[in-house]
Amino acid sequence: MRKVYSTLTIGLLVLMVGLLFFGCRSKEVESALIYINQQNDWDKAMEQLHLAVQVNPADVEAHVLLGKGYGHFGDYEKMVEEFASAEKLMAGAPNAKFQNEINFLKDKYWRMSFNKGVQKVKEENMPEAIKFFSSCVLIDAERPEAYKNLAFANVQTEKLDEAIKNYNAVLGINPKDTEALSSLANLYISTEEYEKCIETCDKILVIEPENVSAIAQKAMSYDFLGDSEKAFQAYEAAIASDPENKDLIFNLGRLYYQKNDYENAIARFEQVLVFAPDDYEANINIGNAYLLQAETMIKKYRDMDEKQLVKAQDEFNADNEKAKEFYKKAVPYLEKAIVLAPDKSMGWYNLGVAYVQAGESSKGEQCFKISDEVKEGNYMKSSDFIDEHLSHLK
Repeated sequence: MRKVYSTLTIGLLVLMVGLLFFGCRSKEVESALIYINQQNDWDKAMEQLHLAVQVNPADVEAHVLLGKGYGHFGDYEKMVEEFASAEKLMAGAPNAKFQNEINFLKDKYWRMSFNKGVQKVKEENMPEAIKFFSSCVLIDAERPEAYKNLAFANVQTEKLDEAIKNYNAVLGINPKDTEALSSLANLYISTEEYEKCIETCDKILVIEPENVSAIAQKAMSYDFLGDSEKAFQAYEAAIASDPENKDLIFNLGRLYYQKNDYENAIARFEQVLVFAPDDYEANINIGNAYLLQAETMIKKYRDMDEKQLVKAQDEFNADNEKAKEFYKKAVPYLEKAIVLAPDKSMGWYNLGVAYVQAGESSKGEQCFKISDEVKEGNYMKSSDFIDEHLSHLK
């Protein structure tokens, strides 16, 4: 009999504590609710709620209402603090009503701040956008969308280190977010942290082995680090996955060009022109590569004395003819380049060299003069030359 009595006593005690904890409102909370519900007077309501938590710091409802009030006034930092206090107090005795209210209010103000941030981005007001997206992060640090938009706004204001932190926060929530990983890899290239870019790309490729963007970013990082062998391998792998990506093909051509492998460089730049015939860089690089091939062909003979030249006459004649062919091959690409960019004096000069060496001395001399004039900002003769000789390339 005693055992049953004791159990009943404990049950009544728990019920009484529950009623005291959740059921009985203090007069301060009652007053605050009247101000809120009947008069919409949040200033006076907040006064009462502050009194309520002074009288009873364990009053969950008072903390929830205080959080709601701070949200109403846009003080999200204090709102979050009050909600955290309420949730801590509820840890031993969960209350669905209060928890649902907290979740609803956090979602409400998160969405409100997020939408305002998006609007500020549309208005190109990035400082204000950063403010609103930062509020989102403060309200709910577990939602990645705000971090991503905050990163975008920080990039637009050239706060790249902050953007990197934002994307790392996204990855703290979801380490397999390939969009965030790719954006982070791009940022590491911009900040010249190439080892970190490679590391990040490797994470992407574990998730998506055929991710062309990651392969390309990795290739560029090896390229910038001066690791040509790995850069070549990475570019070839990227192009194999995306054979029509002219930027990848161009970068591979540039890498061959830097390594003085002009034949392979020309082949890659030619591929670029299949997709983009008016690509200035591809045209000028092909023309210059042919000039450099010609220069390489005859360079050794310049250091020979007369006797050595006599001995190597046959070889010299053969190489000179080959060099002349390279000069001729350079001409159409350099012509196209100066039509695309007539303000580039070096283009005119190199075209002059190609003309002279290919046997068109008159045109070559004109190009040398035009090169000097273009340097001075005078484009009259360049326009006349193009109209007279190269109008078919316009």
